Amino acid sequence: MTNHVARLYALVAAVLVFFGAWAAIAAHPWQTRSAAADPRLAALQVREQRLRAESLAVKRIVDRRWATYRAQLALRKREIASVRSQNARTRIAAAALASAPAAPSVRVVTLPPLTITRTS
Repeated sequence: MTNHVARLYALVAAVLVFFGAWAAIAAHPWQTRSAAADPRLAALQVREQRLRAESLAVKRIVDRRWATYRAQLALRKREIASVRSQNARTRIAAAALASAPAAPSVRVVTLPPLTITRTS
């Protein structure tokens, strides 16, 4: 074989066949992999189911707490509204009482003049 181009093509083909065979053997096509046979995947599925059940339990607890919070908040808002309306009625009554003419509650006293003497 004196043709250099043919040698180059033969070398490239040999390298490609080598890497193709290497990839085919590395893939282990004669072994069957099933999800149930791998203990790591089985453990992962069990953990996933446990986490799903736990998350549902947590969601129920959070929903119950939110319902309690909303009920207490509604009660508190009613109490605040009641106090505010009572305060408004008290202010209106105080304003009506203040606007009514009444005897002066301040006594005016006349005092003698104040004298200051300075000595040096």
